[in-house]
Amino acid sequence: MKILLCTNSFENVVNGPAKFANLILEINQLYPQHQIHILTEDITAERPYVHKAELRFSRLFKPFSQFLRMFVYHRYAQKIYKTFPYDVLVYNNAFIGLWSAMVSKQPVVGMVNDDNNLTVSWQNFKFNQLSIKQLIFKQFEKLAVHFDQLVISNSHYLTQQLINAYYLNPEKICLLYKAVDLSKIEYKAERSFALPIKILFVKADYVRGGLPVLAKSLKKLNHIQFLLTIIGPHHKFEKHIYTLFENNSHIKINFLAEQSQKNVYEQMCTHDIFCVPSLKEALGVANIEALAFGIPVVSTYTGGIPEVLDNGKNGWLANSNDAEDLAIQLSSCISNEPERNQKSANGRKFIEKFAANTMFLTFINIAENACKPVTRYTSR
Repeated sequence: MKILLCTNSFENVVNGPAKFANLILEINQLYPQHQIHILTEDITAERPYVHKAELRFSRLFKPFSQFLRMFVYHRYAQKIYKTFPYDVLVYNNAFIGLWSAMVSKQPVVGMVNDDNNLTVSWQNFKFNQLSIKQLIFKQFEKLAVHFDQLVISNSHYLTQQLINAYYLNPEKICLLYKAVDLSKIEYKAERSFALPIKILFVKADYVRGGLPVLAKSLKKLNHIQFLLTIIGPHHKFEKHIYTLFENNSHIKINFLAEQSQKNVYEQMCTHDIFCVPSLKEALGVANIEALAFGIPVVSTYTGGIPEVLDNGKNGWLANSNDAEDLAIQLSSCISNEPERNQKSANGRKFIEKFAANTMFLTFINIAENACKPVTRYTSR
């Protein structure tokens, strides 16, 4: 089985799709009867199995770059086919794979990694640039997944969203949990807390990640000293983030902005609690990584997060956008060491389902199924 994976994020490993693209290359060593190549714009120089897509858009066409990408990637994919005749073409972003799904002679599999476009509707529409963009992208993403031979979802939550919003036949959707390489993570059990309580927040989109809600929660716990490390947001947001914690001397902020995966892992080893109380989240790979390290996880009942935290057996879950409830869950985590140790042990055992080898075999199985005779799926 020969697979070409097209991904617009690869070298700059700051999100789930980029982590997936880097990890999936291990198939070449572990399962040599299969071969996977990567096509990406996000690489400085080509390397074994990884091809570079050159994207150069003038200022005039930059507003349309997301649409133009689909044609550029398809052209490069066709060029690569001459030396690497792949059996199936997979797009890490179904939207960018639309043109290939429509015209490619090889079967195309599209991946939907989040619910950004799925959940926008006229009921929650706000007349601003972001909402307009998401509403337009939703129509193209919907078109793409209907042309795709198969569609990959990364959680049961996201699968249901695809069925409801895009009217996809459930049989066309394949569940593929994003994985972490557990062999490279050292589990640290039974962490004892001391003041200040060290909390780690990792999310580039800090508003979606619920940082303002976390700020309100920590303000309510003013009898406890906290050190909050923030990773992910761009430096340009630093000033605004500090304003969220003004006049709260019991909270010390350690703003680190964007960091490498290695540095994030180092922080997970040294902190007491991992807390990203997301407002929206399709799965939450960072929570899986935190459970692998044994750091207690406090998050929210939103999206696919309960699937990772086993509905609270592996961590603490608060209602989304509820600072009061989040404060209660944080307080419970801090004050109950036996419960922390038990949930940590539960989490490390539970995330075996997110092991890399499981993901590799599932991905190969999906690619093989995509090459079977075409099944015409009907919409509801």
